[in-house]
Amino acid sequence: MPLSRFLGAVLVMVIWGVNFAIIDIGLRSFDPYLLASLRFLLAAVPAVFFFKRPNVPWRYLLLYGVFFGIGQFGLLFAGMDLGFSAGLASVVMQLQAFWTIGLAAGLMGERVSPRYLVGFVVAAVGMGLVAAVTDGSVTAAGTVMVVGASLSWAVANLIIKKAKPENALAFTVWASLVPPIPMFLLSLGLGGWGTVEHSFTTMGWTGLGSLLYMVYPTILFGFALWGHLMRTYRTSRVAPLTLLVPIFGMASSMLLLGEPLGTMKATAITLVILGLVLNQFDVIGKVRARWALRHPGPVPSAVPGGEKPADATKAS
Repeated sequence: MPLSRFLGAVLVMVIWGVNFAIIDIGLRSFDPYLLASLRFLLAAVPAVFFFKRPNVPWRYLLLYGVFFGIGQFGLLFAGMDLGFSAGLASVVMQLQAFWTIGLAAGLMGERVSPRYLVGFVVAAVGMGLVAAVTDGSVTAAGTVMVVGASLSWAVANLIIKKAKPENALAFTVWASLVPPIPMFLLSLGLGGWGTVEHSFTTMGWTGLGSLLYMVYPTILFGFALWGHLMRTYRTSRVAPLTLLVPIFGMASSMLLLGEPLGTMKATAITLVILGLVLNQFDVIGKVRARWALRHPGPVPSAVPGGEKPADATKAS
């Protein structure tokens, strides 16, 4: 990956990390489903009039809109509205790396190394500790929603990898046409028109600013570049970049929201991130290789008595 693309990807991780605190602020003004609806409406209009429809089948645009918009962000907003903290959400959402690689192996035949299972087990222990946090920043319903959002993100990754759009930004813009109406109807059906009216009358500049942040830097820049990276490079090269998101997510949640970091939460976060690191990087293999270089041992003969093995004899 060229340095310019790598630095751009790191900037996206910063934007996405801070976005979790921004979502928390936005949810103070908006119903979660209405917020998701408005987010994608502004992402699609007026941009859709300036971008030619991507030369991909309609089913990919529809499926990406469903899993990226309704699944990923609809569930994430709902989970955070149900009491799941912004900082922890930035960590749990990165389970998408496990889901993405696992689904890519099962559906697309990509190879999965044994360390994937090790990393998954470590991260699963961390998720168990997340569920045990009792400081009021975690709820059972919120946990289910956020974990579901991470799974939906993984499915969206595979859809864009399969579609391979030439213009990732145009693909994102056109797919953003899918979520607004279903999300608005869901907000209207669950809360009634009074909820919609209350959201608009109380949003203020803070609510409007948070909405705009979620649209332009996060979606139109962030997901367009992410889609390009997913289309261009191997999944195992791109997915590790999201390890940076929870770092910026936790930092911004503590600075902007005053979110506390207790021992249980810190341990859970550490285990989830450690699981992701073990999954994405062959840490164990590198340690073993370095040990072998520093402590070379005698090469045992393949056959007792020092004779050459049969295949070696034939080769000579």
